[in-house]
Amino acid sequence: MEEKTLLKISLVAIILGLSFLFIYSGELELKAVETLENIPNEETVRLTGKIAQLRETESAYFLKIEGSKIQTTDVILFPEEKLFLKEGQFVEVTGDTEEYKGKKEVIANKIIVK
Repeated sequence: MEEKTLLKISLVAIILGLSFLFIYSGELELKAVETLENIPNEETVRLTGKIAQLRETESAYFLKIEGSKIQTTDVILFPEEKLFLKEGQFVEVTGDTEEYKGKKEVIANKIIVK
């Protein structure tokens, strides 16, 4: 085949591939989990619930999120800027699961106050 034909085919394939990825990434949504018991380590999860307990240090926030099943989940957040969180707020947390001292917790990447 000629170079021009190969160039055209590759450009069409790239455009179609990027279009597919753009459409697919918009539809990718994490399902909210109720418990971390059966979730493997380093899995990305989404939690929703009420902040039952909040502790702030210089570099991190430690939250206990109370879900709909009245089960709490430990969440750790390392923000780049000061956050204005308080107990009783409803939040949506996205992060990665991790095991610490035999207990599952979530290292948050993103937190949205609802």
